[in-house]
Amino acid sequence: MSLKIYIDTNIYLNSILNRDKEISKKVFSFLAGVDVEVYMNDISIINIHYIIRKSLERKKVIEELRTIQKENYLVSVDEQIIENALDSEFKDFEDAVQYFSAKKIDAELIITDNIKDFKLSNIRVIYAKDFYKEYIEPRGEEN
Repeated sequence: MSLKIYIDTNIYLNSILNRDKEISKKVFSFLAGVDVEVYMNDISIINIHYIIRKSLERKKVIEELRTIQKENYLVSVDEQIIENALDSEFKDFEDAVQYFSAKKIDAELIITDNIKDFKLSNIRVIYAKDFYKEYIEPRGEEN
């Protein structure tokens, strides 16, 4: 498998905060062991920090952010991404920024738990649980 995959902020949060019965954790574990490039935007890491600092100790927050930084490529949100998001017909601005970040790097897949806000995407969009069922379960790598 040689894919460029863009991961939405909510998947990182699901993994860190255990919000989805460890599906997102298993997705990240799987991705770390296969030939894929995993991307997120730089604003996402800021948003992740803001949200998880309320639930975790500072040391754990920094540890999580360092892991994310090491295991993912960062897409810088630039003026063009913002302009595209503002000009788009996406209902949710943050999702538009996520989408145009994915487009900037020619992602082949977006993993999110918010598919309904990506209706205008011409990139394949998949739930983490469906990614798990499609890519991980058939290999017998559930654990």
